[in-house]
Amino acid sequence: MLGVPQDAEPQVVQAAFFSLAKIWHPDRVPTPIADIKDQCARIFSRLSEAHQTLTDAQKRGRYLSLLRQQRDTGDDSQAEVVRVVDAATDFQKAEIFLKRNDLVQAEEFCKKAIAGDAEQADYHALLAWLQSMKPDGQSEEATAALVEELTRALAMNKMCERAYYYRGMLLKRWHKDDSAVRDFRRAFELNKRNIEAQREVRLFEMRRGAMPSPSATKKAAKGEEKGGLFGKLFKK
Repeated sequence: MLGVPQDAEPQVVQAAFFSLAKIWHPDRVPTPIADIKDQCARIFSRLSEAHQTLTDAQKRGRYLSLLRQQRDTGDDSQAEVVRVVDAATDFQKAEIFLKRNDLVQAEEFCKKAIAGDAEQADYHALLAWLQSMKPDGQSEEATAALVEELTRALAMNKMCERAYYYRGMLLKRWHKDDSAVRDFRRAFELNKRNIEAQREVRLFEMRRGAMPSPSATKKAAKGEEKGGLFGKLFKK
């Protein structure tokens, strides 16, 4: 959590904690992103727990003893739980940095989350979206590759709302509007609080409603032809 080695001195641990506290303390969350205050509070709580454990001689001793026992007995179950929880925390950090528009840090933590738990579709979906916003992710070829990444994420979890929404955004960029709106509708079905997906569906329907259907266009063309013919005969 603190990014320090196991043999770090207490003063190093404390310095690392204070540095991270400046970023993650919930009271320091700016007003424009106040909606992530609870997430920051959860992360700060884990940082505080790590700080207290590593600066207290008895707690630190028990913690290191537990790690040694796991290595000696080959019991990886607890280590597996820690790994998955740490990956989830890294993913939360990635989401927060994305909301802060710090794409570099967001991508870094998202990659850490995938390294810790590669079976989570949400992690892969977010990474694809972050890469789609980079300058080298804007081309048609890059967009097609990222759409494939999101499709693979959905193969991992067909209920991944995030993957549907992000794929819809990339399909929209690719001018595949019909496919995009299907993904937006699915994202909204999975999460009724996804206002962005709902907005995309409404915009699509408004544009579609303002455009005449192909059948209506053909009828209008035939009417013009017929009217033009009758006009000529009448004049004659």
